[in-house]
Amino acid sequence: MLLLTSFLAGMDMHELEEQVVIEETGARSGADATVVAITTPKETTCNDQGCRNTLQVGEETTFAAYIKNDGTADITEMSYSVTVYLTDSSRAVGDVAKDANGNDLIWSNTDVMCDDASVCLYDGTTDPLTAGSFLGGGKSTLQLPSGGGDITWTPIRGEYMVSISVGAPGDVDTANNAELVYVLVEDWYDVEVDLVWVADADGDGTAEELESSSFDASSTEGDIDFKLKVTADGSDTFDPRNVTVRVAFSPGSQATGTLGGQTLTINDVVAGTDATVDTYQNETDPNATTTDTRKVLSYQTTWEMSGSVTPGTASDASWELTAEIVEYTMYGQYEECVESSDASEGNENVTTWNNLCEVAQEGDDRPRTDSDMISGSSDVYDDIRISRMGIYQGYNSDCTGAASTFTQEGEDGDLNVGCSLIYADVEHRGSKMTKEYGWNVSYTVSLDGNQLDSGVLTECLQGTDMPYSWAPLGIMGGSVCMFTTMEPGQYTIDFSLHMNDKSSTDTDPVPWSGGTDMRTSNNDVTMIVDVINNLPVITSFELTSDLPIVVGQEAPLVFAVSAFDVDDPSGDGLNFNYTYPGGWIDGCAGSQASGATVCTTPVFPSFIGNFPVTVVVTDEHGGEVSKEIDHFVWNSVVTTATSDAGVEIQYSVNYSGVSEFSITTFTDANAADYAEEQLEGYTGTYAAVAALDYAPSFTKDSSEVLDQSVSVIVAKDLGATSLWYIDSNSKWVILSDAATDVDATTEKFTYVVPSDLPIMGPGKMILMGGELAQATVPDAAVSGFDAEATRGGAIAMSWDITGTLLSSDSIRVCVSPGQALSLPDCAGAFNTTVADEDRSYTYSGSQTTHGETYHVEVAVCNEQGCSTPGIKDVTADKQVDGDVAASNFGVSAQDDTWVFTWEITGDTSDVAMWHVCWSTEDFTAGGMPTDADFCPGTMGADATTLTVDMPAIRTGQEYFFTAVPMDNLGNMDAAASMNSITDTRIADNSNDNDGTGTIGDTGDDTSSSVPTWTWGLIGGVVIVAFIAGAFILSRGDGEGGEGKDWDY
Repeated sequence: MLLLTSFLAGMDMHELEEQVVIEETGARSGADATVVAITTPKETTCNDQGCRNTLQVGEETTFAAYIKNDGTADITEMSYSVTVYLTDSSRAVGDVAKDANGNDLIWSNTDVMCDDASVCLYDGTTDPLTAGSFLGGGKSTLQLPSGGGDITWTPIRGEYMVSISVGAPGDVDTANNAELVYVLVEDWYDVEVDLVWVADADGDGTAEELESSSFDASSTEGDIDFKLKVTADGSDTFDPRNVTVRVAFSPGSQATGTLGGQTLTINDVVAGTDATVDTYQNETDPNATTTDTRKVLSYQTTWEMSGSVTPGTASDASWELTAEIVEYTMYGQYEECVESSDASEGNENVTTWNNLCEVAQEGDDRPRTDSDMISGSSDVYDDIRISRMGIYQGYNSDCTGAASTFTQEGEDGDLNVGCSLIYADVEHRGSKMTKEYGWNVSYTVSLDGNQLDSGVLTECLQGTDMPYSWAPLGIMGGSVCMFTTMEPGQYTIDFSLHMNDKSSTDTDPVPWSGGTDMRTSNNDVTMIVDVINNLPVITSFELTSDLPIVVGQEAPLVFAVSAFDVDDPSGDGLNFNYTYPGGWIDGCAGSQASGATVCTTPVFPSFIGNFPVTVVVTDEHGGEVSKEIDHFVWNSVVTTATSDAGVEIQYSVNYSGVSEFSITTFTDANAADYAEEQLEGYTGTYAAVAALDYAPSFTKDSSEVLDQSVSVIVAKDLGATSLWYIDSNSKWVILSDAATDVDATTEKFTYVVPSDLPIMGPGKMILMGGELAQATVPDAAVSGFDAEATRGGAIAMSWDITGTLLSSDSIRVCVSPGQALSLPDCAGAFNTTVADEDRSYTYSGSQTTHGETYHVEVAVCNEQGCSTPGIKDVTADKQVDGDVAASNFGVSAQDDTWVFTWEITGDTSDVAMWHVCWSTEDFTAGGMPTDADFCPGTMGADATTLTVDMPAIRTGQEYFFTAVPMDNLGNMDAAASMNSITDTRIADNSNDNDGTGTIGDTGDDTSSSVPTWTWGLIGGVVIVAFIAGAFILSRGDGEGGEGKDWDY
């Protein structure tokens, strides 16, 4: 396992590509449409060397996937859809991507399969998708509805997650209905080189560019013109500099030529227009910028240079022109431009400057356009060439099935291992298409420099949609191909086309002309490709047996695995092995064909404990992946012991651990020690008929025990009626109060240990005689019970007791919000015991919520339960309901009284009276006075006026007032002051020198402007006000103090 773990840790997980199930194992009962792999577009994988399987901007792609019925029933209706999501390097699914017109990139086809072949792609009535079958027999290219053709996407630059999903009515497992692949779309850049002949081909006196690369000069007089054309193209602005193109002239006989006024031999031409440009810029110093003159090839603007060929006087003159890019220069922030400071002692920081500079480039993203060739002759020009060469892949390991990809020579990208078809198209390129040529292709295939195969090819009869049999090359082209099974490494494939040098004989079925190939440079193609092994992918691995697993159980363990190899869609080349920490699982190894996708094994003792099982899937090329599932296997023991008196114990337990469980002590004890026992839950006293000391070899916590039971077997004539256990804390526990017959003379008491208890520890087993008399609930009961809501949300309860309370009885109270929890449990609710003499109890309003209903029970209880309880549901009331409030509050002074008026808004059904509260200071709802002296009231829900006496002392102060409602329980709202009035009564300043004075009096009979006794009264008022304010603040339900309801 350590070696396997190390291997997996070092594995390049980017090689895990298309994930597909290959065989039905543990299939779901019913139809199960499954997307098992997306093959087009391929998933982009990246590492330090770059990314593979990227798309280029504007490169149109279709969508293809393996879609399978992974269930047991036929699928007769099906739909599928494609959605492209935005993502980033995290590969998390983002928003739905949009096309250039702002449309969501979502395509749906609800008519994939149905009962009407004229509407749907597949007729589900005559050709349903049967269990275990792939849609279309393998890979399916997704189609638009109504015969709209392939679903296609023309991507723009970005990172995407492509989702393909499938749907079918009655699908039993929708979790496997979709797959996602990550796709990176990059910009592309291309310098395209073209050579074209320029001549008057149709005799109208106007020279024009010819499409043909071969020029027949037999009827032409004078020079023959041509053009060299260079274009910078790409998905984004691309302005290369100093694009150097090498033009080579291969004359035959007396032909000569010129290019741009220079004699044509091997000429290096720099394409572009002179311009002054930056050649270097320092990132941090704009002034440190250098400029120079460069020839710039402007984006999507074709640069041209003209030339000509002079055939000479020879009748068999021939020539060839080739042009190819040598190099060009790009300007920007490249790795070559980076500068870094060196770390030094005391300064470990390294500074990096991403400068701009010029960097030479030798290639681009489309190398097939980096060169071109034209030819000509003054006589019949014989030429054949290999026009295209590439490799088809996607076949099964035995080379059956259809290809899913084609990689052409010159394209970037790696190939996969497995069966591959090496393919080439050949064509006539001479000047006389009616002159046909005999031909053949020789080839060699090498891997890492070692030749594997060689031979001659003349046809292509397998592996393509259009088989080809040999024929002379004329107007119609030909093709050759060969199958090979590729292994990981670098392949070099050489194809060489040969023209037969003699005419056909009369015995040839198709006549052809001989000739000498006048241009052999286009006859040889070498394709060098890197081949990687895509690792198999395990798509599911599960235990299909029932849980839990117990050693020695009758039913075997059955493991089922599904895997897929994109290099071998049939899966015939996959092998499976199953391991656990003890080694390989016997009998569980082999290929898919041998049934090794299912592993069946008994539960051996070596499996006990944590039981991780790993399936290792290996392909034909050494690629290996694994997946682990972990289960637990319980040990199982039935142990027995017998005392000298013949009492037998049987302990059956399924537990964790490999140690053997046993009974180490089961000996007779003195039964007389238990002659007059009072047993919990039963009335009276009882005597033991047998007693035994018991001890196990070990005990385990309940978390380590699956299940357990204890049986004690005794003689019937012993007279035992119940089995008890006394634990180490001397607590008595009844195990069984009824025996079952074993035979005519013995009986058995059995106790199934609850799942939350451990293995029974050391103690005593006691067999008691005498019939057990069950204890009962109390005789005393609650009567005259009542409960009602009181002020501030409290609930007041009262009751009487009928009957006699015993010492074992207690009065219990249960209050549960929103649900009727009952005594004696009252689990999770308020539960308390009150004194025996209490006949009332108040449940605090601090524990209630206004408007919520509480279920209240009071009962007399003992260990056996409770007598009939007093029950009532009460709704807590903590505030005035109805959102009622006073508005337009007014106050006026009339003689020595204040007259208050207000209007009422809201529902007054919960209002009993109104209070007007006042203070000599402005106040908020949180600071509203609450003392009765400062909050006089008037009865009636609809009261809108109140008259009160002014204070006896004429202070001249401003007084502030508000009006609030109160309900019949005494819950009163709170509000901020609504209005105010100033006491404008004239103060009585007369003084008759009677020893008392008024405020401001300076009479001789007074020692102060304020009587001495007044200071004590003022101090008392201040203290009372301070305490009242503190009390008010302490009763707030929240911050701010607005909208409070006060309790009295």
